[in-house]
Amino acid sequence: MLKYRKRVHELRVGVFCPTFNVYAGGEFVAAVIANTLAQNSHDVTLFTNEKVNQWEVKKFFGKSLNPSIKAIVQPSYIQPRGLLDFYQSIFRSYILKSKCDLWIDVYSCRIFPWTNINYIHFPFLNHYIYKPRFPYIKSPHLLPIGGLPYTFFEKNLINPNRKLIIANSNYTAEEIKKNSGKKPPILYPPVPSVMFDNNPENLTKNQRKNLVVTISRFDPSKGLEKIPYIASLTDKNVQFAIIGRVHYKKTLFSLQKLTKELGLIDRVHLFTDISRLEMKKILKNAKIYLHTRVGEHFGISVVEAMAMGCVPIIHDSGGTKEFVPSNFRYRTIYEAAAKITKELSGWSTRKAIEWAKTADKFKEENFSKDFMQLFNQYTDQNF
Repeated sequence: MLKYRKRVHELRVGVFCPTFNVYAGGEFVAAVIANTLAQNSHDVTLFTNEKVNQWEVKKFFGKSLNPSIKAIVQPSYIQPRGLLDFYQSIFRSYILKSKCDLWIDVYSCRIFPWTNINYIHFPFLNHYIYKPRFPYIKSPHLLPIGGLPYTFFEKNLINPNRKLIIANSNYTAEEIKKNSGKKPPILYPPVPSVMFDNNPENLTKNQRKNLVVTISRFDPSKGLEKIPYIASLTDKNVQFAIIGRVHYKKTLFSLQKLTKELGLIDRVHLFTDISRLEMKKILKNAKIYLHTRVGEHFGISVVEAMAMGCVPIIHDSGGTKEFVPSNFRYRTIYEAAAKITKELSGWSTRKAIEWAKTADKFKEENFSKDFMQLFNQYTDQNF
């Protein structure tokens, strides 16, 4: 990773990511930010729920954390992203900030008075849950109701002018603007360097199969239950692979049950907790990448597959629309099946190389360079 302009003084920087051991897209953003700052001689501390396992980090991200990065571990038995975790994050973040000069939150998607830099995957305050006029609630679910105190907190007590708020896509940035009146800078998430080949021509060496791949946590919010139904609408010679970490066992068991009920156990295959290199090997043999989540905030896995020469078929919503043209998007499972069938027959080595080149702008080193530029601008003005 490249070094950038050296500062007059180095800072003690805290990176808040309690779920670091989940090894998903948001956690990779935290890893790259921490590594980038450490490479630029800052004193970096990572705050997480579990001890960092460098072997696991390298397995899933393709690169270990910089050895100079310290970790402060505070175990938690509360489900991430739930109501109790929401208030736990507020308390932890406030207490741990005192150990640092500068505090970066890449986890909570909320803005606290003591946080200096927020990387927002999608704002907690958004029009899908809250109406524009606070504190009226659009949906009477437990989390929105429990989050009402924070609604007043952010809307009335927080001045964002001395903070650096970064959005992971234009989709997210526009949502932040609706509530804050100010559109933040956009910094697309990084894709692991290991997912790119220095010579795109290497992507054409394998004899690709009629294989459709999906990469996702096994999580009920990801829409993975659509895949067996889509598979049933395609030709019997088309294979499907679902790759991901088992975040919710119920989701995995539900998919296994549905696949069996539809008679697709020989066509829909589940790969759990495999390494980045194993995932890369599967993608190199595939022609299509299928993304099922509606309203995806960005979609790192989509770009990972593009870097491997796969044609992306995505839902027509969210941040993925910013880099995938309309003719590769679907609204229904029938449209998805039809587009998969069309792109399987039309796949070519030329298309594979074109998609790989499109993915280049999301490389890890580009993210690091752009992040340090924003970081240095912010610290020059405030430290």
